[in-house]
Amino acid sequence: MYQILIVDDEIHAVSAIKSGVDWAKLSVSKVHAAYNIRQAKEVFTKHVIDIMLCDIEMPQGNGIELLTWVREHYTSTESIFLTCHSDFTYAKKALQLGSLDYMLKPVRYNELESVLQKAIEKVEEKRERHAFNETYKHYFRLWSMHQPILMERFWQDLLHQVIPSNRAQIREALLTQNIPYQEDREQFLPVLISVQRWYKELTSRDEKIMEYALRNAAEDMIVKRDKHAQLVQMRNGTLLVLLPVNVQDVYDKELLRQDCDLYIASCNRYFYCDLSCYVGKSGFIYEMVNKVEALNKLETNNVTQNNKVFFLDEYSKKIGSIDLIPMIGWLEMLKQGAEEAIYIETVQYLNSWKSIEGLDAGSLQRFCQSFLQILYHFIQLKGLQAHQILAEHTSPERMSLAIRSVTDLQNWVKESLQQAIKYCRTVEDSQTDIDKIKRFITQNLDQSVSRMDIAQHVHLHPDYLSRMFKKEMGVSLVEYISEERMQLAKELLIKTNMSVSGIAVSVGYSNFSYFAKMFKKSTQLNPLEFREAKASLLSSK
Repeated sequence: MYQILIVDDEIHAVSAIKSGVDWAKLSVSKVHAAYNIRQAKEVFTKHVIDIMLCDIEMPQGNGIELLTWVREHYTSTESIFLTCHSDFTYAKKALQLGSLDYMLKPVRYNELESVLQKAIEKVEEKRERHAFNETYKHYFRLWSMHQPILMERFWQDLLHQVIPSNRAQIREALLTQNIPYQEDREQFLPVLISVQRWYKELTSRDEKIMEYALRNAAEDMIVKRDKHAQLVQMRNGTLLVLLPVNVQDVYDKELLRQDCDLYIASCNRYFYCDLSCYVGKSGFIYEMVNKVEALNKLETNNVTQNNKVFFLDEYSKKIGSIDLIPMIGWLEMLKQGAEEAIYIETVQYLNSWKSIEGLDAGSLQRFCQSFLQILYHFIQLKGLQAHQILAEHTSPERMSLAIRSVTDLQNWVKESLQQAIKYCRTVEDSQTDIDKIKRFITQNLDQSVSRMDIAQHVHLHPDYLSRMFKKEMGVSLVEYISEERMQLAKELLIKTNMSVSGIAVSVGYSNFSYFAKMFKKSTQLNPLEFREAKASLLSSK
């Protein structure tokens, strides 16, 4: 619906127009009247006027002056002049001010209705344009608000290869997501920021807050609010900065180095962490997956240096020859309870690695595996389950963290060593004398074990030991040891392809004939007959 204002100092002229035009047909809901410019202005302040019909010659100011004022304050209003004067000067001025038409009185109502219909069409066109503009502005505001998130998601999808790294599919993704990049014209320089360790123990929530602070600092000190640059969260503790690079220009390498050095120093001071920056080589969007992968490898293999800026084009891989220290001595020291001495030796040994150029994560992984073998062997000697004791320290997440740097590896060695020693001592303290005797026998089934050996191990008199064991177990020490050896021999005969003579030695018998005799006494079969019988039984199932 539309509202009309008729401005004319002749009251009869206004009444005639109000009554002579079919306003309903024109969808006009309200017709206002004013008899001078002052009244007309008052109507404009109180109502939304879509069309103004105005006389030119009036007291207290003419229609041209009123139209000039309307154009300044109410640009959406359409204007039509009605006048008794046919002076072309008036017509020219009216048209210059945007008047839709210039009609001479007396006007025919059908002609006036035709002109009013045109005016209404113009008003409707303006309304639609305004509505479109407002909708566009609304969606543009929404897009502008979410653009950083959309752009970061695009990069994450690209780098995680959700979007394949070929030009056609990248171009399609850019168009679909309305990302303002051109895949074959814009180049970026990747800078990987990786937290190496936190000085303080952080909860998940605290770590998120600290990473948010690291991100804001990177925006200020490296990105420097460049609207064409992009920050991408790669994983926990790792940010990727993509700096736009002009194809024709070379970026200021030393300035970037200074910015990264300042960023690292600030993060050390305010955010309680060690971190390093890895600067790659510039390339087009479709080249970024390989460019960033090169930085990931550089970051993974930086196991000795902290709080440093690395430029990929300056990095030359030198292979450091590392022969792992023989660790058998550490096992013997563990048996003697000298864990502190072992830790001091590992610290000194691993400190020597920090000066080896070309040392990579693979060397740390090999050390981890060898050290774990020592711990596992020690724990098994105690008759305990190694995987239960060191489950937390050997999880994929913990092992991945252990080989991130030599410092992290030293921490892992200390914690794993302390856990193994603490658990073994706790179990030993809680064991009864019978438990200790049985565990000692199990650990030494491949050797000749005497009653005196056992008595010395548990600090008991041999005679008292024999009586106590017979009372508790219902069998003598000799009988118990023999039965344990036979049980182990049965397992080896069933589960391995070892020779019978080899099995005899493994269970503490140097005399094969004596072993065969004792085995038959226990099972009513000689060792070969027992193996064949069990194999036949398994094959029939």
